[in-house]
Amino acid sequence: MVPIGPPKGQCTLAKMEDGQPNRFFARVMADQQYEKGRELEGQGYWERALTQYRRACGLDPSSPLYLLARGQVCQGHGLEPEAEDCYAAVLRLRPNDTVALYNQAQLFAARGRLDEARANLSVIVSGDVDVLGERAAPIFSRLGDIAVRREDYAMAALHFRKAQQSDPAQRYAGASLEALDRLAEFTAPVQPDGKVLPKIAVYAYAGAMVLGMPDDNGIDVPLSPGLGFESLDEVARALQRFVTLARHYRWPVESVVALDMESQPLAIALAQALDARSSPQPELAPRGAVTVGVSATAPDPLAYARSAAVLRGRAPRSLLYALGLRQPVWEYRPAVNVVTMPVRLEYPWNRGEAAAQEHAEAFGVELAEHLRVIPADGTLPAQVDWYGRHNRLSFNPETMHPLQAPDGGDGAPPASPFKPSALLLER
Repeated sequence: MVPIGPPKGQCTLAKMEDGQPNRFFARVMADQQYEKGRELEGQGYWERALTQYRRACGLDPSSPLYLLARGQVCQGHGLEPEAEDCYAAVLRLRPNDTVALYNQAQLFAARGRLDEARANLSVIVSGDVDVLGERAAPIFSRLGDIAVRREDYAMAALHFRKAQQSDPAQRYAGASLEALDRLAEFTAPVQPDGKVLPKIAVYAYAGAMVLGMPDDNGIDVPLSPGLGFESLDEVARALQRFVTLARHYRWPVESVVALDMESQPLAIALAQALDARSSPQPELAPRGAVTVGVSATAPDPLAYARSAAVLRGRAPRSLLYALGLRQPVWEYRPAVNVVTMPVRLEYPWNRGEAAAQEHAEAFGVELAEHLRVIPADGTLPAQVDWYGRHNRLSFNPETMHPLQAPDGGDGAPPASPFKPSALLLER
């Protein structure tokens, strides 16, 4: 157990005397420590913030607010035992505290204690759900996630629909509903720790292909927080899988368009490899052309949605290709069709260089030369076989035609999805 009160030997005003004035001043000091912690946390100094929250809890161990702040920092930075002790302390003070129940459920679920996680969440929504309003959506979504882990897809659909009813703008619930039929194609698609491997996740939640990086086999794509290309040769080897796929399906690509400024070198190199013309932005895409829209890492889903809408307004037969994704795949609407690796990727050029036309062209021409001499890496047959068996894609790979998504897929800016440890209720 992690001590919730002050560390051994630490003096606090609350311990000096049992009089009311000292308790008052201890609480004043605790609040000061808490506010300082919030300030430090907002600046990104989570370790220093945690020190302040611990001090606040030592001065006033009966404050759920301080305990929750401490628990959430711990939960977000790998200190789960301390986080669990904080939430348990809150629940001893307030047995129905929504935030503590929810965050504790997250910890339970991560450890595979699904019955306990479900029990916590069920307590939250057992009363008047209307009081929670849109805050009920992430709770129902987590119940849906637990049902998915049990492969009880009918129950998962029920929970995700309730999440949508609570907050129609919640993108995750809608994407999860779309994902259920695809997830059902697999045996145990969710790992014991609650994670879904990238190839399955991107296919399930977006109907998109994942090609993988040059050092994997394209099928067993590992989980990774982020990756960096150290050279143009590495970028070219990643692009080679897309080019090989396009040639296999005989995609009649006439134009390659950069969806953002950082992606101009990619558009130039791909255009040369596919014998097409390149455009630096969607507004300049040739009207009616069969087009590939490419993004280096799709940094902003809202900007992506706008660029994709402009592109498909000019060239309806457009395939959307992102080498990397900075946000979860369900954030992007219209759906990305092909992804190299659904993580943040860094490139040998920076955004400023890629935004300048002369630098973008220089990088693009050099990258195209690397791509020209790199042979196919032999992963194509396995890719074609995998997507032959799992073929509920968001586009027709034989024709490049995008398919209408159940939600319309109209490119409207997506709502921000629920972040797992960010359910902070106003008190």
